[in-house]
Amino acid sequence: MRRFLGVVVCFLPLFLCAHGVEVSQAALSAEQLKTVRFGYSTGEAMAYAKVKLYPPSNPTVETMKSLTDRNGYFAFVADEAGEWRVEAEDGMGHKGVISLALGAPASAPTQNSDTKASAAFRIVLALSLIWNISALYVFMRNRRVERKNEVI
Repeated sequence: MRRFLGVVVCFLPLFLCAHGVEVSQAALSAEQLKTVRFGYSTGEAMAYAKVKLYPPSNPTVETMKSLTDRNGYFAFVADEAGEWRVEAEDGMGHKGVISLALGAPASAPTQNSDTKASAAFRIVLALSLIWNISALYVFMRNRRVERKNEVI
């Protein structure tokens, strides 16, 4: 039983690898990044209106659902050329629709992740996990031995 527990403790980090978050800044051109502002005829913004985005490849199925910001703005990145349709509804009967003809598809964003740091972090995490499980095992074993000594 102890050998089995030792083997499990040694290989457990391989099964419990967590994932991290990588953040990158995309270098996009003005043609790729599109911003639309929805507002009323009075100049007031359609704040937090429901937005639907329809791509050129399938104009009947929405690609994205979102909201405008408090100033009525909605932004997206075009990943294909053609005519994109953007609709916004404020929930009170007002609806705005705009079609945008876009030429160049968006390129993939550049990433600035450091994979060596990520690998080093995983190694440290695995060693820490092994150490903590081993310490818990030793603590529980010593506690069991103390109870046996008290009974006698």
